[in-house]
Amino acid sequence: MELNQSIKKQGSLIFEILIVLGVMAGVKAIADHFSIIASGTIGIWTAILAATFFFKKRDITWKDLGAVLPKGRKDWLKQIGLGILAIASIFLITMFVLYVLKPTFGLEKAADAADKFRFFLDKPIVLIAYIIIGIWFGAGLGEELLIRGFLLNHLQKVIGDGKASWLLALLTQAVIFGFMHSYQGTMGIVITGLIAFSFGSFYLLAKRKLFPVVFAHAVFDTLTMVGLYVAESGV
Repeated sequence: MELNQSIKKQGSLIFEILIVLGVMAGVKAIADHFSIIASGTIGIWTAILAATFFFKKRDITWKDLGAVLPKGRKDWLKQIGLGILAIASIFLITMFVLYVLKPTFGLEKAADAADKFRFFLDKPIVLIAYIIIGIWFGAGLGEELLIRGFLLNHLQKVIGDGKASWLLALLTQAVIFGFMHSYQGTMGIVITGLIAFSFGSFYLLAKRKLFPVVFAHAVFDTLTMVGLYVAESGV
C-alpha cells in the first residue's frame, strides 16, 4: 500500500516537471517563431504560472521554497555575501572551461550566440528596458524560481531522502539548465550547466533561500549585457 502511494507520488511529481518544462519550451518556441523579444522570459514566467497551479494543489507557496527577502542587516549582508561568492564561482567556472575543458574536449561556442542580443545595440533605452525585464525579472528572478525553486526541489522529492538525493537532483537540474542554453554551443552548455550546479549548491548553502542566487544571476547577466553593449557599440 505504502509502496503504491510512493510510486503514485513520484509519478505525479515527474508529470508536473514534464508539464512545467514543456510549457516553458513550447511557449518560448512560439514566441521565437514570431520573433518576440525576451521569448525566454515569456516562456519562463508561463512555466512559473503552471508550477504555481501545481503548488496550490499541494498547498505549497514560493515562500516555502525560499522566495523571501533577507530580514535584518546581518541577514542582508550574509545573503549578499553568498551572492558575491556565487558570482565569483561563475568567473572560476568560465576560466576552467576556457583553459582546461575547451582545449581538452574541443568545446565550441556557437558563432551566432550573441546575435539574439543585437537588438539593443546603440539603443541605451532598449538596453535598460531589457536589463530590467529580460535580466532581472526574467533570468535573475524567473530562472531561479523555476530551476532552483521548482525543479531542484521537485527532483529531490522524486529521487528520495538523504544527501545523495540532493546531489543527484543538483546534477540533474544542472544538465537540464545546460541544455536550455544549447544555442550557445557545447561550451555554453557546459558553462551554464556547471553554473547551475554552483547556484544550486549556494541555494542549499543558504538554507534554500533564493535571494543569493537571484542576486548573483541578475548582477552577472547585467554585467555581461553591458559588456556586450560597450564592446559592440564602440562606446
